[in-house]
Amino acid sequence: MCGFIFSHTTKKNSKVADFQNFQHVVDKLSWRGPDNTKCQKNKDAFLGHCRLTILDKSDSANQPMEFENLSILFNGEIYNHLSLRKKYNLDCQTSSDTETILKGYIKFGYKFFNNLDGMFSIVIYDNLSNNWYAARDSFGIKPLYIYNKNNEVVISSEASSIAKITGSEYDMDSIEEWKSLRRPIPGKSFFRDIQEVLPGQIISNSGLIDSLWDWVETTEEFNLEKLQDLLLVEVNKHELNDFTNVGLLSGGIDSSIIAAISSVNKFYSVGLSENNEFAEAKDTADKLGKKIKIVELDNNKLVENWRYLTQLKGEPLYLPNESLIFEVCKNMLPNEKVVLTGEGADEIFFGYDRIFRKFLDKNYNFEISGFLQQYSYSENLNSERFFDYIYDLKRNKKNIDFLEDFFLQFHLPGLLRRMDFASMAASKEARVPFVNKSLISLMYRKSPSLKINNKYSKIPLRNILKNLKLTSPLNRSKIGFSATINQNSQSRFNEYSFFQKTILESLNISEN
Repeated sequence: MCGFIFSHTTKKNSKVADFQNFQHVVDKLSWRGPDNTKCQKNKDAFLGHCRLTILDKSDSANQPMEFENLSILFNGEIYNHLSLRKKYNLDCQTSSDTETILKGYIKFGYKFFNNLDGMFSIVIYDNLSNNWYAARDSFGIKPLYIYNKNNEVVISSEASSIAKITGSEYDMDSIEEWKSLRRPIPGKSFFRDIQEVLPGQIISNSGLIDSLWDWVETTEEFNLEKLQDLLLVEVNKHELNDFTNVGLLSGGIDSSIIAAISSVNKFYSVGLSENNEFAEAKDTADKLGKKIKIVELDNNKLVENWRYLTQLKGEPLYLPNESLIFEVCKNMLPNEKVVLTGEGADEIFFGYDRIFRKFLDKNYNFEISGFLQQYSYSENLNSERFFDYIYDLKRNKKNIDFLEDFFLQFHLPGLLRRMDFASMAASKEARVPFVNKSLISLMYRKSPSLKINNKYSKIPLRNILKNLKLTSPLNRSKIGFSATINQNSQSRFNEYSFFQKTILESLNISEN
């Protein structure tokens, strides 16, 4: 888990060609990887990397990593990298997954990226041809942004780092979308001329060249035993680590399943003094014989973290509970570098029950205004590009199919971005075992009745907990990962507006 910046230009008198400023910006990114920072010039390119050491503790695994004429910048984890070495007879000298990617690329080119099972953002630069390739994992677990204008390219894990190099200003259309939707629309960032590399995209100096994932229904039949076995395999894969794994535990279904089937022995639960699931999390931990540590914040600390994280990120936080994630990760021990989390289960298994039930109603007539009334955090949204995005996503689809795509392609990447940033701000690597190709392929476009009925959502996960004889989470009310300060507030709009105001003040952005 790391952060990186890549820039490329043949112009000599531009901001992008200022190596001293480039080094300064990379140093400012070191919160994403405090274990090693390195910058170098390669022909017309600058490469900077900040490393959070997870696999291979030796200096030989530092980045930029080079072999022959190629240099690589990589952020993430590849869980099958050892099996790929064996399968393709890759000659590697380190135990780092970074080297596996580089040697695989040398042998097969960018097509090798299709073999990668994990979370990643990658840039590979060819010093001889002056060409570069970049890729992002299929579901957007790891962030990746690009500025590509007037023969100048800057690519980074953080859009704000690119803005510091290019001088890009805030995109007020994105700010307005954030006020209602918690994020800009896919493909955009909070800065002008800086784009989000979409999940699954492979790009190069010649443009978009390939995609790692297609949202298509498979013929694979659903089977509960298969799902349970698959979850066990995925959770075990996500434990790959040269340090100590821990997990987040609430009173809910998703984290309880991870706690039950993983070999992780220690879990953390976080919440506000008057809004938490400590008792429920402790009950689950006790039943499983796992250790648990409680991390409690008061309202002042919650808001203090909002301000600190906003200034660190240089752009708006997506959600108020990023403060909670940061605080719990900050309380983990130095050797506890990897934390397992339950992101993705609600989107895959229709856990947002009220809106999914509404869209399953045969009498429901889809209108974007009604949809926004249910989903958005602002009573007013005037974003033509968001409306275009929704109409394009909805075209020729049943209501429930549109909603499934919206939560997987719009909502989930926002939550993953939240988890990535808030954990990395505390120098921890968050991993999401539910978000993988095998599990999503199994569940995508399956009959909604497999996932939700008039009484329960996430039915397969409920049945797995029954199989595991861990039934207490099934009887608890769902409160979500809440950072609500005013428990008596009658409107989520009012509650969220206080968060927004704090964020905008921290960035010196006018609300008008």
